Amino acid sequence: MPLLGVDLRSAPKHPSAVAVLGDDSQITHLGNFHTDDELLEIIDKHHPSLVAIGTPLALPDGLCCLETTCGCQFTSPQRKGRVSEIELARMGISCFFTNKGSIIRQLIYRGIRLSSQLREAGYKVIEVYPHASKVILFGDKVPPKNSRRSLDFMRGRLPTLIEGLEPHLDTLDRNTCDALMNSYTALLHAQDSTDILGSSDEGLLSLPRLIR
Repeated sequence: MPLLGVDLRSAPKHPSAVAVLGDDSQITHLGNFHTDDELLEIIDKHHPSLVAIGTPLALPDGLCCLETTCGCQFTSPQRKGRVSEIELARMGISCFFTNKGSIIRQLIYRGIRLSSQLREAGYKVIEVYPHASKVILFGDKVPPKNSRRSLDFMRGRLPTLIEGLEPHLDTLDRNTCDALMNSYTALLHAQDSTDILGSSDEGLLSLPRLIR
């Protein structure tokens, strides 16, 4: 069964990326989309067994939204994000915290809405985090996504994980690289080779399993 990874952007005017792998780690689709409807068409075409989305897919316990004008509050006032994000920070992996006024709140809203649609349609959806996957798989010297070295770094390492990428290497951009990382994390999850952070109330995050 195919496994699908999504690198989602905050608004449809910016192209988001999607990658589909077979269960043999062979790339079967790599491309872009703008609207949620376009992504849903791709998903319905490939009918994946698992969809991995690289953005927060749930709100912290106690919050109904991320708007500073709303009176909702964290259940634990000292908290600054979800359990999974606090656990990432303890691991030394940087991330955006899901909280009031977050600079990525529109992206979070879109991810929550999209994951809800997919689950209602019968698809299994997991939350992943491409930066964390890179750090765990490639080490803590991974260049920042927006740096000049990032693309060359990922073009050199993704073919070691995913079969059939050679025809796509020259056209890979940062977003398609992250979509590929998300699809590969979905493959690891399907193979029971992921660790899970977070809580069921605030959303679970799947990461490549750490070597023990």
